Amino acid sequence: MPYRRKKLTFAISSPDEFLCYLVSYLANTIAVDSDINSRLAKAGDAFDKLQRRLWSEHSVSLPVKIAVYQAVVLSMLLYGCESWVLYRRSVRKLDEFHMRCLRRIASINWQDRVPNTEVLHLCGTTGIEAFLLQAQFRWVVHEVRMQDDRIPKQILYGQLSSGKCPQCGPVRRYKDTVRGNLKRCGILPQSLISAPLDRGQWRSTCRTAIAAFEEARVASLQRKRAARKHQVVSTNTAWPCDRCNKVCSSRIGLFAQRRTHR
Repeated sequence: MPYRRKKLTFAISSPDEFLCYLVSYLANTIAVDSDINSRLAKAGDAFDKLQRRLWSEHSVSLPVKIAVYQAVVLSMLLYGCESWVLYRRSVRKLDEFHMRCLRRIASINWQDRVPNTEVLHLCGTTGIEAFLLQAQFRWVVHEVRMQDDRIPKQILYGQLSSGKCPQCGPVRRYKDTVRGNLKRCGILPQSLISAPLDRGQWRSTCRTAIAAFEEARVASLQRKRAARKHQVVSTNTAWPCDRCNKVCSSRIGLFAQRRTHR
């Protein structure tokens, strides 16, 4: 009896179903939550495998550890992030994983009360959002330079001929994400028409804009932290710790602070 090859078909019927294609998860709701969860799991597995051999080794310097972390863990975490349409909850989830890894590499515990801005300065790196912006701007330039018959460029500049928006509001498109990120970095969206033709100039412009965005973000976090500290000190219901002189805003916070000195 001759062997008959079966034809493989992929069908997504329910909103929660997705399929894995080229190590990326594709959902029929255009959401990237399943792909991000998969990236977090794989990056966390790779980070744990290097715990004994690299992160816990005192003979290896911190810059070398950060370089290996960016080459192994971050490359696995941000695989395919150029095409992601991210909301703030997804960026916050990725940033929490990024900061947790940096704290473990630098041997900084939460009891040390070291803010994230100082951790980034100590490790000599940036937040996860700067890596996302750099990857997205690099991919958009490739799409703009493509020929008009290429599918990625047609999808980028294409419009739906029919359809309706859901009651909760329109779903964020990829071009909307790119336009918003360009404005946040101080780059005009109209510059995508002619600026990417000069690769060197566009590369330096993106590098400068992303660096300025990261500096503004860190400065904003430092101002907010200073304002919170000033508000705690200026209130009348302050509870100072008798061991480290830290001022707590509540009595339960004072009890928690005293437990850290045991």
